[in-house]
Amino acid sequence: MRTLLAHIIFTAVLCICYDAAAFTQSLIVNSARPPMTQLMMQHISRRQLMISTISSLSASAGLSQSALAAPPLTAEEADNFQARLERGLRAKPARVLRQRMNIDFAVLLMRSSYNAVDQLDIVAMDQFQKDFFLIRQAEYKYYSDALGVGAMQQGDLADPNYFDFISFAQYATISREIVNPPSVFEEQQPVEVGEDQPQKFDAVVVRRDPTIRNSDLPRIHTEIVGNSILDKLIEKFGETASAIPTIEPGSRPDAGTFLAAIKQMVNLFTLSGFAWEGGASMVQSGSSIKDTQFSIIFTSPATLWSGQSLAAKKAAVTNDFVLKTVKALATRAGYRVVNDSVNYKGNQEITTFSVL
Repeated sequence: MRTLLAHIIFTAVLCICYDAAAFTQSLIVNSARPPMTQLMMQHISRRQLMISTISSLSASAGLSQSALAAPPLTAEEADNFQARLERGLRAKPARVLRQRMNIDFAVLLMRSSYNAVDQLDIVAMDQFQKDFFLIRQAEYKYYSDALGVGAMQQGDLADPNYFDFISFAQYATISREIVNPPSVFEEQQPVEVGEDQPQKFDAVVVRRDPTIRNSDLPRIHTEIVGNSILDKLIEKFGETASAIPTIEPGSRPDAGTFLAAIKQMVNLFTLSGFAWEGGASMVQSGSSIKDTQFSIIFTSPATLWSGQSLAAKKAAVTNDFVLKTVKALATRAGYRVVNDSVNYKGNQEITTFSVL
């Protein structure tokens, strides 16, 4: 049942992402606007379900505060003085040449991040969707105005300027929910109804795995996202000439072998439109892989502005997708990533790390 709820809400998020009117109207989607992509066409019926979902969620306002995770966000809080001050201090989005993203890859990055939240049981997913909407709504005009008229196709996930924005909003929401959440909360979960019946919901108590400490949640979220991305790259390219070189589990390969796998993984990110160009290298080498420092540089990545903005707000988790995937690759190889950092210089994203 909870999986069904996650699917419904993520579909709702995608529907909003593909509808330019959603941000400037209200929480109810403007169904008069024609669908923008084939993906949107595939979700028309689910979109109507989302409208019913959001309407039904108003009942959750009566839940006791102790049964919720992070306090539900309000429109006032999303656009209060502190939020406006933070926006004013942020770096403006750069108008740089970026290639369009592969839509499947863009959805993968969004979906894996969302599914990780659902798996961790840190917040009711109906609340997450509402908080996500309010953050998007509060942030959009500032971002759009800073880019300039015509610089972005609103609602188009394959547009790197729009992806940069929506990924920021998603991770700003995740970071809000993941910090010291209670282990028990109520969630509105869908009840099966007939084809033409309005969607109904039951309040269900969700309990997180008691063995997971709150302080471990950001790390586990990173692991889930990284593994999801790596699995999909292997699934899609594993039987092709573009496959990531195979590393036997726990084999702890030498630096050259590990670098070859990282290089091809970076190539696949670039091939999927994540950046204008990308490359991986060893910037410091030693007698063993433990003495080696690796570097990945993307030029004009799809997270150029959002990555910097999330770092500036000291977000609990950031959209450092390539680093998350490297960590998954390293773990499978028998290593652990240490001394990692992501920095920005001009239109470059520079990720450095070592392994033990």
